[in-house]
Amino acid sequence: MSLAGAEVVSKLVTFGAFAYLARILGPDYFGYVEFAGAVLMCASLIVDQGFSPFGAREIAKDPQQTRRLTAEIVTVRFALAATGYLAIVFLALLLNRGPVLMRLLLVYGLSLWALPLLLGWVFQGHEKMHLVALAQVTRQSVFAATVFAFVRGPEQLLMVAWAEVAAVTSAAIVCVWMHRRHFKEQTPTRPAISAQLFREGVPIGMSQMFWVVKMFGGTLILGIIASAQQVGFFAGAQRILVAVHTFVWLYYFNLFPSMSKSWQRDDGSFGQLIYRSLHVAAWLGLAAGLGWVLLAGVAMRIVYGNEFAAAGPVLAVMAGVCVMAFLNGHYRFGLIAAGHQTVEMLITAGSSIVVVVLIPILYLRWGLVGAASALVAAELVIWLCSWLSSIRLLRLRGHARLLLRPFIALALASSVWWLRLDSAMVRAVLSVLVLLVLAFVLDPAVRERFRELLTQRRGWGERPAEELPKAHGGINA
Repeated sequence: MSLAGAEVVSKLVTFGAFAYLARILGPDYFGYVEFAGAVLMCASLIVDQGFSPFGAREIAKDPQQTRRLTAEIVTVRFALAATGYLAIVFLALLLNRGPVLMRLLLVYGLSLWALPLLLGWVFQGHEKMHLVALAQVTRQSVFAATVFAFVRGPEQLLMVAWAEVAAVTSAAIVCVWMHRRHFKEQTPTRPAISAQLFREGVPIGMSQMFWVVKMFGGTLILGIIASAQQVGFFAGAQRILVAVHTFVWLYYFNLFPSMSKSWQRDDGSFGQLIYRSLHVAAWLGLAAGLGWVLLAGVAMRIVYGNEFAAAGPVLAVMAGVCVMAFLNGHYRFGLIAAGHQTVEMLITAGSSIVVVVLIPILYLRWGLVGAASALVAAELVIWLCSWLSSIRLLRLRGHARLLLRPFIALALASSVWWLRLDSAMVRAVLSVLVLLVLAFVLDPAVRERFRELLTQRRGWGERPAEELPKAHGGINA
C-alpha cells in the first residue's frame, strides 16, 4: 500500500506542478515543455529496456543475485544513456524549431545520465516497497518544489528542464544511499554485462514502449506537425487523462493478485470475479465518463486557466479512452494473470500502430479533436482484441449481455445534454442521476445489491446498544 499511496501522491504533486506551468507559461511555451517531456519519455525507454521488471523478478527468485544484476543493469544503462542522449541531440538539430526548443531538449536529456542509478527495481525485488515509494516521492517532490520556487514566467522556461535534472539526480542519490545502507555486501565494485540481460529484458521493454507510444505518441507526433500552441492544448488535456488513469491503474493493482489466485484455483472463481468486477465498473465508469464529457470545458478552465478553454472538446473526447481502459483492463490484466502476457503485448503493439497511423491523418482532417479520436480508436482496438482473446483463452462468456443495459442507460441519459440548461454542472449532475435511476430500473443485480445494503443497514440499526462498537474520540474518549 505504501507504493500505491506514493504513486497517488506523486501523480498529484506532478499534476499540480504542470497545472501551474500551464498557467504561467501559456499554451505556446507549455507546448514546448510537453513536447520535450515526451521526447525524454521515449529516450528513457532506450535506457530502461525492460531491465527493471526483469531485475526485480530475478532478485525475487534469488536475492543472492543482487550484486551481479545491479552491476550488469547499471553498466548497460549507462551505455544506453549515452545512446539516448545522442538521439536527443540529433533530434534537436534535425527539428530546427528554434533555439528555445533546442536548449530545452538538450538540458532535459541530461537527466538520462542519472537514470541508471534509479535502483527502485532492486528494492522491489527484495519486497521493500517503502524504499521504492521514498525514491518516487523524492523525485516528484524535488521537481515540483524547483518549479514552484524558480519558474515565474516564460523567461525561466529552461528552469523546467533543470528541475527534471535535479529531480532525477536527487532520486538517484537517495537510491544509491539506500542501496549501500540495506545491501552493503551486495554493492557491485566493477562493471559487468551478460547476454541473458538482453535476451529476457528487451521483450519486456518492448511492451512498455508500445504503451508509451499509445499514451504519449500523440504529443510527440503533434510536436512535429503542429504548432506549439496546439501541442500545449492537446498535452494539457492528456495530462488530466493520465492523472485520472492513475486510479484505473490502482484499481487493477489491487485486483490483480485476486485474479492470479483465482485463475490458479481453476474452480470457476476467476470468471465470477471478472463478471462481478466488470458489472460494477460498467455502471461506475459510464457514469463518471458522462460527467467527464459535460464538465470537460469547465475542468480545463479551472486547472489551466481560460487560455486553455479551447481544449475542452479534446478532453471530452479523451473520456472515452479512460472509460474503455477501465473496462478492458479486466481482459488485459486477466490475460497477464493467466500467463498470456505475450498476447497482451501484441495487442498493445497493435494499438500503438493505430495511434501512429491515425493521429496525423485525423489531425489534418479534424484538428485536435481528430487526434484525440485516434487515442479512442486505439483503446477500442485494445478492448475488442483483448475481449476476443479472453473469450478464447480465458473462457469468459456472457459479457455482451452484461454491458447491454449500461450502454442503453447511457444512451438515454445522454438525452439530457440537449436540454436548454445554462449550467454545465447542472446538466452533468442531472444526466448522472438519470443514469443511476436507469441502473436501478433496468438491472436486477443493482436492485438486489441495493436491497442487501438496506438489509445490512437495518440489521445494524436493530442491534442492541451493548453490541454496537464504542465510539472513539471526542471529549469522553
